[in-house]
Amino acid sequence: MIEAEKIKNIAKKADLGKEFVIIDVESRPNNSFTVFIDSLNNITIGDCVKVSRFIEENLDRNIEDYDLSVSSAGIDRPLTTEIQFQKNIGKNVQITLNDNKVVEGKLIEYNKDHIIISNNKKERNATTKKNEIVTINTKIEFNKIKTVTIIISFK
Repeated sequence: MIEAEKIKNIAKKADLGKEFVIIDVESRPNNSFTVFIDSLNNITIGDCVKVSRFIEENLDRNIEDYDLSVSSAGIDRPLTTEIQFQKNIGKNVQITLNDNKVVEGKLIEYNKDHIIISNNKKERNATTKKNEIVTINTKIEFNKIKTVTIIISFK
C-alpha cells in the first residue's frame, strides 16, 4: 500500500515554474489518490498534468498499481496554507471556532499567528443621534480556529 505522505513528498518536488503548495492528499481504498495543489498565480490544467506526470515518473506501477488524480484546491475546500489565505484576502469567509461558534467577515489580513476579518455594523452616533455604518475589525488567533472557508456568493 502506498502512503499518502509518500505521494505528498514526491509532489512537493515537482517543478511548475512557480511557487505552489500541496493542500492535501486524499487517499481512498485500493491505492487511489487525489492531490490538491494551489498557488498565488492560480493553478492551470497544465500544472495539474505536470504534477501528475512527475509523481508517476517517481513511482513504479510494476511494483504497486495506483490511481492518481491531481486537482486545484476548489473554492469549497477549507483554507489551510499561507498561499490560500493570501490569495483570498478581500473575500468573505466563514470561520468555525474550536467551540463550534461560527463567525463571518471579510478577510483583510493574514499572518502566521492570526487573521483579521472585517464587518460593517450600524451604530447610533451619540452626537448626531443618527445611525452610521462603522467597520469593525476582529483579530482571531489560529489556535482558536477549527476551519476557515470561503463564502460562495452569486450576487
